[in-house]
Amino acid sequence: MNIKNIAVLRGKNTTIKNGVVTYNPEFREINSDDDNVSQKKIPLHAEIRGEVYFSQGIVSCKFKAAKENTGVLFSWDNRDGRTEHAAGLSLQVKSFSIFNNLTNRIVSNGSLSNFKPNEEISMRLEIFGSDAKLFINNILHCEHNINVSLSPLTIRITSEGKVTLYDIEVKSIRPKLFVVMQFTNEFNNLYNDVIIPIAEKTGFDVIRADEFFSSTPILTDIIKSIKESSAIIADITPDNPNVFYEIGYAHAINKPTILICDKIRDKLPFDVSSFRTLFYENSIAGKSKIEKSLKKYLENII
Repeated sequence: MNIKNIAVLRGKNTTIKNGVVTYNPEFREINSDDDNVSQKKIPLHAEIRGEVYFSQGIVSCKFKAAKENTGVLFSWDNRDGRTEHAAGLSLQVKSFSIFNNLTNRIVSNGSLSNFKPNEEISMRLEIFGSDAKLFINNILHCEHNINVSLSPLTIRITSEGKVTLYDIEVKSIRPKLFVVMQFTNEFNNLYNDVIIPIAEKTGFDVIRADEFFSSTPILTDIIKSIKESSAIIADITPDNPNVFYEIGYAHAINKPTILICDKIRDKLPFDVSSFRTLFYENSIAGKSKIEKSLKKYLENII
């Protein structure tokens, strides 16, 4: 979908006409560390926001920058208004980058110095689950693990010269939920009667490892599915090594994980005992209770 309805949230000299954003820099004077220069000017950033909310799929744009010192970033804020993640051309590190501000990690590659002034640059960010890939002119520049919550699509522009931004497009997909559990009738009923209906009503597509139909090794499919999912649900009622392996991998990449367990289990394994676990009872009343609890958990993730 081509985004036409765009608003300027910040930037006096930034204008929008027919979906084309024109940024003309504003400067602020600050004291310089250079003894020969009393003050220096730094450019102020503009912030624009589209009409769509985005967390999963593909977002892209094209831009032209007159000066090398330029930043054009897709960014996502949390519920407190603080930036959680950003991706694109960073003025801060002077490179194409993906920022995971939750872990203070940055991955970068390339530079605007490789392009001529006012040369058209296409920028595309693909997010599937926690796997984020940044493409510049269809070439993969960097890849990083981030977990983006659904929020308004925001673009921040900072430059010492004029920047023109256009062809902003968004192709959203429904977030995926990967379910990890033992494949027996008891758990199949929980999966089919509770997890799938609640997850789909909340806005997730659901998949389980026994639903793979490919020639690749099963472990490869599982790891790919965990990475490309927004969250996982894991039933830890029985001591199933495969389930705990997949939970460990999900925790290692900071994947939101919902642990569920039947109340018949007396004691949780030590390594997961400190994690919040949703206990359920295998009864009609228990079914209603876990439906309500699971819905709340999923609504906080999407």
